[in-house]
Amino acid sequence: MIEFEHTIFILLLLSGVLNAKPPRQRWATFIILIGVLLVFIPPAQAIKVPWNLVLGLVIPLLLWQNIRRIVNADWRGWKSVALWGISVLIFSFALWFGGALNWPGALLFGVIAASMIWRAGEPESGTSYMSQVGPLTLIFLLTEVEVAIQSPNHYFGGIFSGAFFGVVTASIGLYFLRKASPKYHSWIGIGQAYLAYWLSFIIGGSAVAAALVSVMMFVWLNQYYQLGFHEKAPLAPLNTWSGFGFVLVLFLLLGWQAHQPVSTLLIIEVVVGALIGLSITWLGCRWEIPAFQKQRSFWLAGLRAAVLLFPALLIWPRNILQQPAQLAVAIGITVLVIGMSYMGLSYYFPKKSIP
Repeated sequence: MIEFEHTIFILLLLSGVLNAKPPRQRWATFIILIGVLLVFIPPAQAIKVPWNLVLGLVIPLLLWQNIRRIVNADWRGWKSVALWGISVLIFSFALWFGGALNWPGALLFGVIAASMIWRAGEPESGTSYMSQVGPLTLIFLLTEVEVAIQSPNHYFGGIFSGAFFGVVTASIGLYFLRKASPKYHSWIGIGQAYLAYWLSFIIGGSAVAAALVSVMMFVWLNQYYQLGFHEKAPLAPLNTWSGFGFVLVLFLLLGWQAHQPVSTLLIIEVVVGALIGLSITWLGCRWEIPAFQKQRSFWLAGLRAAVLLFPALLIWPRNILQQPAQLAVAIGITVLVIGMSYMGLSYYFPKKSIP
C-alpha cells in the first residue's frame, strides 16, 4: 500500500497547482488533468523519495503562497462561515455514507474539499480563513502530527522554538529588505522562509511553525511599515511558470508512482462530489458570498472538486486514520499557530494600518 506521507503530499501538491494562477491557465489545467490520468498507468520502476529534502524544498514555498493571503484574510461574515460548515458536513457525510472513508478521514476530506471550493472563486484581495484551513491542515498532518501525539510536551516546546526562529529570520529579512532594491523584495521574503524552516528543522523544533510565523511576520510588518509590498502584492511563486512547473512536475511524478486500480464506485463518488460542489456554489451565489460572486466559479468549483476527489479517493490509505486523534491534532495545531501569530501581530501592529 502507498505510504501515508506519499498520499498526503500528493494531495498537498494538487491543492497548490489547482489554486495557482500561472500564465495561460487553460494549458495549466490541461496538464493537471493529464497528471491525474497518470494514475491509470503503472510505473515502470518505483522511486525512493528523499522526504526530508523534498518537504524542505516544497513546504516553505507552499506556505509563502498561502500565508500571503492569510495576513489580510477575515471570516467574510456569518453566511460564509455557515455555508462552509455545511459544506464540510455534506462532503463528510457523502464520503462516510458511501463507505469511502471512516468518519475521521471523511471529515478531513470534507474540510479539504470545502476549502478547495472557496479557493476556486476567491479573489486575492478578499480572502477568508475557510479557504486556508485545508492546505495548512494537510501540511501539519504530513509533517508534525506524529511527534505531537507521541511527545506533546516536547512538541509544544518545539512550536515555541520554531516560532522564535520565525521571528528571528523575519527580522533579518526585513533588515535586508530595507537595504535591497525592490525587485529583490519577494525573493528575500521567500528566502527567509526557507531559512526559518531549515534552521528549526536542524535543531529539532517545529519547522512548519517556524516558516509559517516567519512569513506572517515578514508580510505583515512589511505592509505595516510600507517597505515594499504596500503598493505591489508579494510574488506568488506558483503563479509563475518556474514555480508552478516545479510543483507540477513533482505532482506528476509522485502521482504516477501512486498508481491504483479504478473502480466504478470510485467514479460514482467523484461524480457525486462534483455535484455537491456545484450545489454549494449555486447556494453561495444565491447568498451573495464573495467567494462565489464570479460567474465562472460555478463550473470551476465542480471541476476542481472532481479533480481533487479523484486522486484523493483513489490513493487515500483508508486503513490508517482509524482514530480521530491525528485529524484533531492537525487542525488544532493549525488553529493554535495561526491564532497566536495573528493575535500577537494584531495587538502590536493593528490591522487597520494595513491596506
